[in-house]
Amino acid sequence: MSDLFFGDGKLHASVSRGPDQITLSVLDRATGRRWPSVPVVTAEVYDKAQFRCDIVRGFRIDRCEAIPDGVHIILGDGFRRIAFGVWLRIRDGELVITVPPSEVYENKPAVYRVFSLVLLPGMMIAAGSAAELILPLNTGMICHPADKAAVSDRFMIYGEQSRWELMPTLPVCAAHGPDGGIMALAAQGAADTDCHVATDGLGSGQVGFGVSLRQHWTDPVDLGQREIRYLPIAPAADAVHAVAKRLRRHVMDDLGKKTLVERAAESPEVAYLLDASIMKLFYGVQNEGIMMYGVPKDGHVGFKQYMSFAEARDGLSRLHAAGIGKVLTQSVGWNPRGHDGLWPTRFPIEERLGGERAFRELIAHGNALGYHMQAHDNYLSSYEASPHFDRDQVIQDVYGEPMGLGEWGGGVTFINWAMDLPDDRLAGEMRRVRALGLRGVAYNDGMGNPLYRNYHAKHRGSRGDYARGVVRILEAARSVYGAAGTETGFLYAALPADSMANPGDEGHMRACRSEWPVTALQDRRVPIWQLALHGLIVLENQGHDWPSTMRAVLMGDHPRAEWSAHPGMMPVLDDAMIGVLKARHDLILGRHGHLQTQELMECTDIAADVCRTRFADGTEVIADFAREELFVDGQAIEAPAALPPTRREATARLAR
Repeated sequence: MSDLFFGDGKLHASVSRGPDQITLSVLDRATGRRWPSVPVVTAEVYDKAQFRCDIVRGFRIDRCEAIPDGVHIILGDGFRRIAFGVWLRIRDGELVITVPPSEVYENKPAVYRVFSLVLLPGMMIAAGSAAELILPLNTGMICHPADKAAVSDRFMIYGEQSRWELMPTLPVCAAHGPDGGIMALAAQGAADTDCHVATDGLGSGQVGFGVSLRQHWTDPVDLGQREIRYLPIAPAADAVHAVAKRLRRHVMDDLGKKTLVERAAESPEVAYLLDASIMKLFYGVQNEGIMMYGVPKDGHVGFKQYMSFAEARDGLSRLHAAGIGKVLTQSVGWNPRGHDGLWPTRFPIEERLGGERAFRELIAHGNALGYHMQAHDNYLSSYEASPHFDRDQVIQDVYGEPMGLGEWGGGVTFINWAMDLPDDRLAGEMRRVRALGLRGVAYNDGMGNPLYRNYHAKHRGSRGDYARGVVRILEAARSVYGAAGTETGFLYAALPADSMANPGDEGHMRACRSEWPVTALQDRRVPIWQLALHGLIVLENQGHDWPSTMRAVLMGDHPRAEWSAHPGMMPVLDDAMIGVLKARHDLILGRHGHLQTQELMECTDIAADVCRTRFADGTEVIADFAREELFVDGQAIEAPAALPPTRREATARLAR
């Protein structure tokens, strides 16, 4: 059979049929670079009779035919009685590979099931001293393969609980070198996409995506379309920025995420947030679980109280008197037994803090000050001590038991299957909480997460279903409150959110275990997340010092703080803390808050501990963290008196 050719003005591809495999070669017309000729696919098929996964590289070729903009192939294996279809197209200068799960046939399912289809193995490769791989970990991760030992690993986009610290937040990867590179984007089915990375110990590395149908024999399979898009990166391009900007177009054009300017025009809650400091008011918590491991367990009273509703009311009055005119509060631990105490139970409101009457008075007082009073709420977590705990509503593991995920104030945390939560338990409950007088951007804690499957006989569902459940919670919050935010920046959770607490940080990177092969490949964290999403979502900056304030201005982020009335858990709202909060509010929001709505065009390290950013309106910020100096459009920004530069003070003391 002759080769099949297809393409457009930017890319040209040829498909060759061998005796047992189809290979693909792609030419980048702009540079003349030909991508490596590689097999279209290898299959990972589990053999239940032998308790192992076979890597299948040779197939029966059932079909290889031209279609208007590409090629459709069907490959099979007669012994295992599997077959699957793959569609290859070139559209708008990108190679588009589509795998419909409806075209995956398993005709001997008692013994053989397809686990994964690895696409274009060996195509995305880079070698040499200047080569780099871009991994979708954290906010984006660079790997320099030149100095790496032979290492290989794989992980799922949007994470797995067994290695949650990896934080694969984004559906992209890339390989780049002096002669150019290739980027891959999981445009559909990202929740069931696995990323493969390897270095050969000789200076070369490769990365790529696979279509994951299941990871275990009994896994439910998501029948949603899978689509991976591949596009060239020019030799002279900054690969980090190229990847980020292509992802941004996908988020806006394909997934429909609006800008903050558009959201502020349609949501008064978002408009208010852009000028308001976020403050978490922390009341109480049971002396149990992860966040309380270091707290002494003396005495017989397990409830730790750090602030009453009346004390919080006084704190808000002092903040207002200090001149902080706009605050979005998030009351933490207002519910029975405090923070993560008895979810999904919300009423009666914790009496030890003042009860419902005092909470309503606090809310009314804050609203009268012009603040937006909100509650730190949670619609995923569920605890057995709650009278509303429903064993059939929480995720079940492969053994048919409720799946415990972590331990917080209420004990072992079980996770609700949000796709099947009754509306009365979701939007209905939100409306009951809102009736307390709440307003503003709703905060929904404990999301996003690494994705889970549900093995419950009735509520069985895939990783993609779990992600859709999280989206359902955030969309319900938007419908009830007008806007919604959440905790962790996996892209699937960022799409319906207006604000995000954490997209991944150095702490997650440091927590990755040394025995995981991919840990050795994490050279440098880069801001692909921010370059892709800035101006589309509010990203919080938590800190009480000058360096964190510098970073907030540098990245155009939003100030967030946590406080209580008594020490032991959160900072105490004393006069010094009020001074810090006022200084951050005025500098980050008052003087530079407009940067939140601007696209971040550039973020570059120009020296050790010196970073430069540039925004769409032309604003340029340089932060020298070694000298703790900040410049905006060439003008030095002095540290407020409440935020003294700590390193310069230490240097001065040493000089004396």
